[in-house]
Amino acid sequence: MSEEKTHFEISESGNLIRIELIGLNHPNAELDWDKNWIRGIVNVKAGAFSGEFKADFMTVDFVSFKNELAKLYEKLNGIATFYTLEEQVMVKVVGDGIGHLKADCVVMDNAGIGNRLEFEIDFDQTHIPKILNQLERITAKFPQIGKLK
Repeated sequence: MSEEKTHFEISESGNLIRIELIGLNHPNAELDWDKNWIRGIVNVKAGAFSGEFKADFMTVDFVSFKNELAKLYEKLNGIATFYTLEEQVMVKVVGDGIGHLKADCVVMDNAGIGNRLEFEIDFDQTHIPKILNQLERITAKFPQIGKLK
């Protein structure tokens, strides 16, 4: 039996952004800041464009997005934003108040200096519980370690 991959994905009509987490970058680091970095792989498909690249994330990136997305699911109106410190991945989910959602996505293949791809994924509120479940698994497997301030 294979282990389920730790990821979250937003997808609809063949378009997707998927962030799969591999492991902590520096689990034995002295500083809490360094202990909270996670290696990952980002997969995207947007129309005729598709690709995969490596990226680093912080544990708190997923906690913040999970909390914002849960609030958006309650009201269906508002914004939930996932972004990385190095600006390599940004996903802004906007709700219209009646269940329609749009994820505005910007990805960069190399932090700070990479090629950029911007795309949108339109979906509805029925996708959110699955995404929240995926984010819950991520935050359980990679909890914030220590203090980051």
